[in-house]
Amino acid sequence: MSLSTLFLLISVALLGTYSFVLLTLNKTIVHLDLFFLEFDLQLGYIILTSLLIAILAVIILEIIYFSSKRKNEDD
Repeated sequence: MSLSTLFLLISVALLGTYSFVLLTLNKTIVHLDLFFLEFDLQLGYIILTSLLIAILAVIILEIIYFSSKRKNEDD
């Protein structure tokens, strides 16, 4: 098992543990009012959702950056 695979497994385990703790310990209700929609959500779900959206955005941007860099090296 390489070091990068081990690092990936540890980071996934830590993210899962952080998510579980965040969702179980947080009971604060937040009233989220979008233009025509109103939601009553727990603060833990909002923080976890924003974290996961940020991770997905970074992964997508990294894929775009490295794929364009690889195309420039081939030319």
